[in-house]
Amino acid sequence: MSAKKIVLKVSIMCNKCKVCVMRVVAKFDGITSMALDLEKSTVTIVGVVDAVLIVKALRKAKKPAEIVTVGEPDKPPEKKPEEKKPDEKKPDDKDPCKNLPPCCKACTYVVYDDYQPLCIIL
Repeated sequence: MSAKKIVLKVSIMCNKCKVCVMRVVAKFDGITSMALDLEKSTVTIVGVVDAVLIVKALRKAKKPAEIVTVGEPDKPPEKKPEEKKPDEKKPDDKDPCKNLPPCCKACTYVVYDDYQPLCIIL
């Protein structure tokens, strides 16, 4: 079997959803790389894995998923020697997770209790 590039459309609404999707996909053997695009709500997986098994696992974790494409992985571009530039951080750098709501409606089933037991070590 050769490596494939699999693109899945997954419902990702908050950081908790993102972590859940990454955890489920990372459990599969044979994955070379994995990328998550929050804007498009897609997960790109490169490796020797079965796309149907990944979708089944995501659906079992209550994250609706569908296969967008399955094909050959992109060939890495030829590397050109580059000059090292000093690290400069722009003050306008935006955090990609900044615009996400703190929690989506799919994750609100968790109930929090105000009771906090005390732990005393004698």
